[in-house]
Amino acid sequence: MRKLVKCIGCFIRLGSILEHLIGLVTLGHGKSVAYKVARWLGYQSCYCDQRRIAMNQWTCKEYSESISILPTKTK
Repeated sequence: MRKLVKCIGCFIRLGSILEHLIGLVTLGHGKSVAYKVARWLGYQSCYCDQRRIAMNQWTCKEYSESISILPTKTK
């Protein structure tokens, strides 16, 4: 099983597949729904992108994507 995951892991990115599946189910409003639920539960963000990256790294250890977690300054 591990050899199979190692061979096809970088082709099948679990986080990206799940993000597209949620997008299909929610008709493209997945992130906005997740954000509203997170705010309702008291969180500042839904952390959708961080979750997607972590899940992609489960299936592909070489997967890397940089995301700035620092807030941007607005004028």
